[in-house]
Amino acid sequence: MPNHHVHLKIETFTSVDSLNNLIQKHQWPATITAGLQTPEVFPRTMRFKHGEDEIAYLIAVCNLAPTDNILDSQVLLDPLIIVSEPEQLTFLVYEESASATEIQQLYETTLFNSNEGLIACFLLKIYSNYRVKLAHIKEQLEEIEAQSTETTKNEYLIEIKNIKKEAVILEHTLDTQHQALERLFKLAEFTDNLADEAMIYNIKTAERQITKLIAIYRDLIEAISGLFTDIMSNHLNHLMKYLDSAALVISVPSLIAGLWGMNTGGLPGEHTKFGFLMMIIVSLVLALITWRILRSKKYND
Repeated sequence: MPNHHVHLKIETFTSVDSLNNLIQKHQWPATITAGLQTPEVFPRTMRFKHGEDEIAYLIAVCNLAPTDNILDSQVLLDPLIIVSEPEQLTFLVYEESASATEIQQLYETTLFNSNEGLIACFLLKIYSNYRVKLAHIKEQLEEIEAQSTETTKNEYLIEIKNIKKEAVILEHTLDTQHQALERLFKLAEFTDNLADEAMIYNIKTAERQITKLIAIYRDLIEAISGLFTDIMSNHLNHLMKYLDSAALVISVPSLIAGLWGMNTGGLPGEHTKFGFLMMIIVSLVLALITWRILRSKKYND
């Protein structure tokens, strides 16, 4: 393990109540838990006085729970709290959260001279997880687009709806998190102790790229959704043309049969055994002529 100047502590909680117990034990502000049950609006940064002279700050952020199933459009937000004190860096994460493993791996594989170095690297890791999720969404959209010319099954429309919902969740979560990080980067306690000044630029760049990708994919979702609507309308138009054409073709022999079925005298073939056959032949010929006319006019195309 690298020789660290960071005293890391990872504590887990299972609910808001258990998190409140941890906060009370450390004598941190009770408002830390505000919004935990609505992760989309949970991210924030706050500075507080801990003890007589120590100034500490905390960051509430949302990581993403990793998934290997690219067909799963669900976004699983993983809220956590980072508390940086002069002598200790504490991460409060949900029990069985993948964030704990990611934090521990960063700590064991990289040398950090300050709390801020580990925090910055973990923030980059969070945006890396967002990028992986967006890559999954892109693959789903490409698959749906490929199928759009062959089928308009409801399952694809439902999938588009689910992807759109998750994209909205990502967009608003990142917007709230952006405000929290902007507040963090203005704290002297953070910027003065961050050895690598380029890390802030890297975090902002990663954040900007993810935000832009979400905007692009939302536009793609709208485009594909509109494509499905247009294809369904086109299929319906072709079906109606076919049915109208078929109705016209059938109406011709129906009209002739109706005329021949009148209980009046003077109909051709009334007194011959070939009358019925004549009526059938005339009906078929006129129906065929009608079909040829409609086909030449492209009415049934």
